[in-house]
Formats: sequence, structure tokens, C-alpha cells
Amino acid sequence: MRKHHQLSNRAVRPLLQRIGLDDREVDVYLALLAMKTGKATQIARAAHQSRSHTYLILRSLTEKGLVSEVEKGKIIHFVTEAPERLLNYLQNREQEIHELEALTKGMMPYFTSMTPRKVGEPRVTVAHGLEGIKQVYRDVLARPFVAFFNPKVDWETFGGNIAIQLFGKGAILRGRELLVDNAATRRYIANVPPHKEYRIRLLPKSVAFDADVIIFENEISMFTFSEEPTIIRIENPLLADAFRAWHTALWGISREVTA
Repeated sequence: MRKHHQLSNRAVRPLLQRIGLDDREVDVYLALLAMKTGKATQIARAAHQSRSHTYLILRSLTEKGLVSEVEKGKIIHFVTEAPERLLNYLQNREQEIHELEALTKGMMPYFTSMTPRKVGEPRVTVAHGLEGIKQVYRDVLARPFVAFFNPKVDWETFGGNIAIQLFGKGAILRGRELLVDNAATRRYIANVPPHKEYRIRLLPKSVAFDADVIIFENEISMFTFSEEPTIIRIENPLLADAFRAWHTALWGISREVTA
């Protein structure tokens, strides 16, 4: 029974992280969910966290509406709210994101004016974390691109097809992708099939990698997922053209996928 409980927790952790809880919040929430109610010291012990950190995390979960406090004999106990509160939290986040999106769009001219570019010098930016990766994917996959891609790595990282997660079922991409040939790739192609403006070729079996490289316009975006997810973006027309040339060379020896 305990082993089944551990497996269930392992399966649900990525979902809670995608909902918006960080690693420590997930630990504390799952510990309290199993206990139903408990004091901060009890929860800290079950979550393998220090009492001071656990108390702060419980406050954060309370602000999110997932945990509440009750006083028993002048001692504060914490109680998990009904799991349906997770849906409420998601809905609140969605509304907040829509509001922030409108505000951010209005401020884009200001942000753009604050980032002057040096002519001829490659502009390199580095970002970390899954949310940062999703933002870059959303940005680059909305435009024509060429890419080197291993769907297996993305599937393991995001728990599904990243294109569908970002753009919904029926997502239409435009560009040319060279995919590592594996089982996850066939599942990816079934969900996002090629069409006139989106061509796919399978790399030779001897070619494999655990990263994602996307070239669009004058930019190269490189994604790595081992340990801390990281995105490196290089903006330079000469480097972008060099990567396109390598892509074209591999394209010529790869197998076309038809719809």
C-alpha cells in the first residue's frame, strides 16, 4: 500500500508543478493531504522540511486557497481544503494571466525601447525553468522555423506534446523539422502531422541527441532539459545561416514523413 502511495505521489508531482506549486510546496501539500490535518511540526516531519520553511510554505498554500488554519487548544493546525480548490486556483491564475497579458502588450513599446542592440555583435540570452522554455516555444513556434528536435525529451519533461499544450489540438506549425527516430517521435507526428507548410524528416538511426535547436529569422534557440531546464538564445544572422546550412545538409540524408 505504501509503495502504491509513493508511485501515486510521483505521478501527481509534475501535475502540481505545472499547476503552479514549487517543489517544496508540492512536498508539503502532499504530506498534509495524506494527513488531512496536522501541526506545522508534524507536517514538516512528514514532508522532510525544516519547521521554519514548512510554516512559510503553509502560509503560501493558504494564500493560494489550498490550505486553511484551525485553532485547537490555542495551537494552530493546518487542514487541506477539498481537492477541487486546485481547479479554483487554476481558474484564478488563468484570469490573472489574461489581465497581465493585456497590460504587458500595452507596455511592449516601452520594453523594446529599453533594449538597444549593438550592430554586428551576437546577442546572447540565457534563461532557466520550464515556464521560460514554454514562453520561448510559444514565441518561436508561431513563426516559420527549421529545427532539430527529439520529442522523447520534451514528452518526458512536459508530460505530453508541447505544441498541443501551447496551441491546442489541431495546432498548425510552419517549417521543417528533423526529428530523432524513436517511439515518442511517431506519437508526436500522429498528434501534429506534416502538411504543405510543415515538413518532417526522420534523422538516420545513428543520429541522436537530447536537446532541441530551433532556427528562425536571425535567431537560434537551444533547449536543454538535463538537471535545470535551460534556454540559450543567440541572435546573429551569420550564425543563424550556419545552423540552417547544417540543417540543410542533414535534411538531404533524412527520410521524409508524409501525412
